Amino acid sequence: MSTSRLEQETIIGFNEAEATASVYTHNGALKSKLEKLAKERPADVQLSRRYPEGAVEYTVPKRWVKVNAGPVLTEEERERRRERAKATRKAQLAQNGG
Repeated sequence: MSTSRLEQETIIGFNEAEATASVYTHNGALKSKLEKLAKERPADVQLSRRYPEGAVEYTVPKRWVKVNAGPVLTEEERERRRERAKATRKAQLAQNGG
């Protein structure tokens, strides 16, 4: 049975008593990042479980969990960044023969 995109969640949980957080995710980029960190820093990051539908769960230090709002951009800055991203994608395609 396939999991819908709506059901493909990322859940980060922790409590006040412990120094670790649990990260449950279906997100491919986050799974790759956690896998890499688990190899590089096995004392800090451990794979807790792999789920049949493709999700994984890792334990990480709670101090790593952050909320970052990022900068507030003007419409002009957003447009400049969009154009820069388009140019970068176009250059990458040209470089890769696409």
